[in-house]
Amino acid sequence: MAISIDQGSDEKVGKLVKSYVSRKKLSFLNLLDPTSSTAAQYGVSGVPTNFFINPQGKIIAFATGYREWDSKTGLLMIEKLLSPE
Repeated sequence: MAISIDQGSDEKVGKLVKSYVSRKKLSFLNLLDPTSSTAAQYGVSGVPTNFFINPQGKIIAFATGYREWDSKTGLLMIEKLLSPE
């Protein structure tokens, strides 16, 4: 899931996000948070911020700033997070 904190009219931001999702061929849920209320609740201090949330809803890791998640290092980190403790 992704949450956009772009600000502006709902129509403008909706078009912007829809265009980005289409260009990048994203298949996951994309939501809008133009007031950044969700970002504030999670203590987001920079973008992008990625959260890894377990099935119980607990944040188990996060990263602020761009990451190459499909790199060898990124995939190893994700694999480690997904493995049973």
